[in-house]
Amino acid sequence: MNIIKVLLLTLCCSLFFAASNSYAASATEIYLVRHGETMGNLTHKHTYENDRTFSPKGKKQVAALTTKLDKLNFDHIIVSPKYRTLNTILPYLKKHRLKAEVWPELQECCWQKKSRIASFNLKRGKAIKIESHMKNYFIFHNADARRRYAPKDYGDGLLQTFKAVQLIRKRFAGTGKRILIVGHYHIGSRLIEILQNLEPDGRYKLSNAKISHLIETGGGKFRLLNINQ
Repeated sequence: MNIIKVLLLTLCCSLFFAASNSYAASATEIYLVRHGETMGNLTHKHTYENDRTFSPKGKKQVAALTTKLDKLNFDHIIVSPKYRTLNTILPYLKKHRLKAEVWPELQECCWQKKSRIASFNLKRGKAIKIESHMKNYFIFHNADARRRYAPKDYGDGLLQTFKAVQLIRKRFAGTGKRILIVGHYHIGSRLIEILQNLEPDGRYKLSNAKISHLIETGGGKFRLLNINQ
């Protein structure tokens, strides 16, 4: 009888560890990075030029981030179409001869007053332009991705964010891939919330050029492991 119990226990343990290993192999990991500090972040004057230009601190942040990312291997890199996000990841792409996929769903949004939550009519905006010295490092997954979204208010921005999460789950959930997302402060916080099935309220304060890490717990739901590392 004892021998049978031991055999059954051994079998149960084997099945448990096999299931655990299988789950671990299919658990997608997401690393989310906010862009380096810009002159707009520094001065709080968000002009076109300020939002495109790294501050002296921002330049150092990008260099440090590039070194930190060297320790990680990514299956996919996806990035907002904003100039500051493209330039945050560009040194890493050049260093490793990689390409990142540009997602208009990841551009900054949701900074407006929460005057209207629901939105059902998010429109496309202007075509995304990649400067000539960057073109070898950025790609689009289809023709639609070459046009920005044009959120008019908080509700539109929230809809754009849900589109981003839907696409992340569709493309990567259950694949066991390691994904790097390069984005922004407001949308980044809400992405982390929605991926955890939390109400998107902006509870996470994302620092420039810091890494936040999530792991899939099943069915496209994620758990936050670290923030601003």
